[in-house]
Amino acid sequence: MNEIQIMPMNETHIHAIAEIEKQCFSEPWSEKALAEELSVPSAVFLTALMDGQVAGYMGVHHLGDCAYVCNVAVFPEYRRRSAASALMEAQIQKARACGMNEITLEVRTSNAAARALYEKFGFVLLGTRPNFYSSPKENAEIYSLYLTDL
Repeated sequence: MNEIQIMPMNETHIHAIAEIEKQCFSEPWSEKALAEELSVPSAVFLTALMDGQVAGYMGVHHLGDCAYVCNVAVFPEYRRRSAASALMEAQIQKARACGMNEITLEVRTSNAAARALYEKFGFVLLGTRPNFYSSPKENAEIYSLYLTDL
């Protein structure tokens, strides 16, 4: 199995992460929007590298004592090789180290792979946001992981 290296997102990762966005999301973040996150104090964006290449990334904002997951995405060719799990483990460690009590997120109801990832890490389903997503219109499931319970 290939080694996964997790590191803070930097300028050299932006182009590849924007490509991941285009491949994974109907409303992708632009290179400009991703680059702006580098100067946001609450932003904790991590990149997963495999074979020296950007495989995926995960963006989180630390707000008060809660970490809010903006996006998790992995290039299709790197899926099922533990990149998303490595990113999640690193973000959970960072959230704990920064005194966060909870990590929360929304995920499309139809995204079974992402929901399985979150449930594997102990996230619990709290509810549904009707019609949260557009393109296509879909409900979001709200998940949270309570770090004080672990």
